[in-house]
Amino acid sequence: MAGEIGALGVKILYAPETTAGTRPTSGYKARATSGTLDIADYVTGASGFSADIDKGEVTPISTPQYGRRSYIPLLYGNDGSIKLSCNINPTSRDCWDAIVAEHSALTAGKSFWWEVILPGDTKGYFFRGEPCPMFCPDLTAGEVVQGDVEIIESDNDGWQTKVDVASA
Repeated sequence: MAGEIGALGVKILYAPETTAGTRPTSGYKARATSGTLDIADYVTGASGFSADIDKGEVTPISTPQYGRRSYIPLLYGNDGSIKLSCNINPTSRDCWDAIVAEHSALTAGKSFWWEVILPGDTKGYFFRGEPCPMFCPDLTAGEVVQGDVEIIESDNDGWQTKVDVASA
């Protein structure tokens, strides 16, 4: 196979909306204004991007006993939650807290758009969502302190031409 990529080097960016509900085409950044780390510097994994597609069975009753069932796609989406697994320490906590505070300061129904850029890709994966505060993770002796921060997704534009920090 050719063209495989690893997750190392992924960028996670965000930008506030200028107009509520409209994805920004510039102004994406990797860290909160008062943050000290890029988001991807403390994220170790991400989940919740995949969409589940509901389907409806439309098999006619005239189908023979050993025929195949027929389906049509209906609504699709995830459970509404994007989770970023991360190393939790005072620096990452302060950075995430600054992002949550920056989002809380938005008015008039505005939110953040997030962009995930895979290494070497010309497209980014875009979704709109609200960052939730970081909570204390489960703790286990002999393990590093890691947990999840959550973004509640409210819209999704999927793969679009990327907007990188350098071009923002």
